[in-house]
Amino acid sequence: MFYVNSKGQDVVIADMAYPHLASALAKLVREQRDGLRQTEIDAMTAELERRDEAYAAEQAEQAAKSEAAA
Repeated sequence: MFYVNSKGQDVVIADMAYPHLASALAKLVREQRDGLRQTEIDAMTAELERRDEAYAAEQAEQAAKSEAAA
């Protein structure tokens, strides 16, 4: 899935850096008109959720390893 940036270029959503992805999503949501870019918003939201879940799982795994080592 692609995000069309402010320069009109297609950017692969999965390749976007997390801070840029979050910022671009916030901008799209703020400026949304008539649902024209809803597909991009949905894809970006799903990608952020996927990354957040992966990060949370990684943190839980690290915590479990720390507890086991103690």
